[in-house]
This record gives sequence, structure tokens and C-alpha cells, in this order.
Amino acid sequence: MSDVAIHGDKPHISVIIPAYNEEKYLGVTLENVKQAIREYHKKYPYTVEIVVVNNNSTDRTEQVARAHGARVVFEAKNQIAAARNAGGRAARGDIVAFLDADSHMSPNLLIRVHEVMASGQYIGGGVAWVYRDKPSLWVSILETIRNVIGRRVFGVSTGLMYTTKDAFQRVGGFDERYYAAEEGRFVLDLKRLGKKEGKKFCNITDGYIVTSARKFEQLKAPTLIWTGLKFLLFPWKLKDRKACSFWYDINKN
Repeated sequence: MSDVAIHGDKPHISVIIPAYNEEKYLGVTLENVKQAIREYHKKYPYTVEIVVVNNNSTDRTEQVARAHGARVVFEAKNQIAAARNAGGRAARGDIVAFLDADSHMSPNLLIRVHEVMASGQYIGGGVAWVYRDKPSLWVSILETIRNVIGRRVFGVSTGLMYTTKDAFQRVGGFDERYYAAEEGRFVLDLKRLGKKEGKKFCNITDGYIVTSARKFEQLKAPTLIWTGLKFLLFPWKLKDRKACSFWYDINKN
């Protein structure tokens, strides 16, 4: 069986990866996803597709995606929420799962997503354990705060966000008013929809995501702390592209 969906196959799961100038990281990420697909196919026969959203890249992101067997869609608006939505709309799978271009999933994760959604008890979910590839004290502190707020206070997680395509459409996708933290808003909207329908939000604890620490490596500790506090104290700044420029103007090397 092919690792990824071939033209004409109806996928069961769509793994959606937004990518803006990610040629350096994307190939390794796609090979990681294909490994998870191979593990998935050891247990379930259903087709999985990989959709890369070329978010107006100026490098070889699109060529790298195609070379690794992904289906590519284009989104001109350079914004992470818009890119995620373009991938969600283009997805052909019954289940949509959103992964960042510099993140890797544990080999069992697509199996767990399948089983969670097949149970009929959940509207969707996220992954409880998200690690950085180069941990540091300040990064660990910020990640711990985020995890406590997310899982302990609100009962949600991100990392790999998954749901049905139908639910994705009904919550309106990712809120494009936000230039950062759009994934947090999305999972909260998803949880609210689930509550209305008598379904729970599942934080997968027997799988994990490893993501790049590059954004944090480029900033000093005081800047990291201020960035976190700024959005905590002034959350409306998440709708201000200039205030969120840290996420968009980062050096990709």
C-alpha cells in the first residue's frame, strides 16, 4: 500500500501542514508523517493523505512538498489561520489533523487519532505532550505555563489538532482575526461544539509531538518572558499582525 493517498483515492484522514518558507524543515517532517502512516497501515487499511499549504512561500517549499508525495494547495494570504483553513477546505478526508511544518509526531499518533474518532465519544482533540527538540529552562517554563493553562484550566491541548471535516466546517475553521494563538481559539470552539452535542474533547496522552525550538532560540530570556506576558495581559494584541511579528518575521534558517 502507498504511504499516502494517490489521485482518486478517498482518504479517511487528511494530515494538513501549513508552510511558509519551510524548505529546510518540511522534508523531514513529511518523512516523519509518512512513517506514522506506515504504522497506521499496519493496523488499519484506510487511506491517509498529506496536504501541504504553500502559504505564499518564496523558497522551494512547494517543490519539497511535491517531492515527498504531498498534495499541495496555495494560500496567498500570509497568515497561519488562513493557511490552516485553506488546507481544511481542500482536505478530502473524513478526519482532518493539523500539524506544523517543523513538528514531528510519535509513530502511533495516527492510530490513536483514528481510534479516538471511531469511538464516537469525541468531537476531536489535541496531543497532551508537546516537547521542544532543544529544551532550555526558559522554554520549559513557558511550555509548562501553557500546558497548565490549556489542559488543567481549559481541558484542551494542541500539538496535533484533529476533528472531523464536518466539525471543522461547523465551527468555522480557524479564526482569521488572530495572527497568533489561533489554534487555542480553535480547540476551545471545538470543545464548545462538542459540549452541545454531548461529546468530549480528547487530549491524547499516549502519543507526543516534538517541535522545533528555533523561534525561542532567536530570542533572549527577557524577550521571551515579555512576549508571553504581553499576550496574557493584552490578549487583543493577538489580532495585531505587528504585535505578532515575532511569529512571521522569524529567520527560517
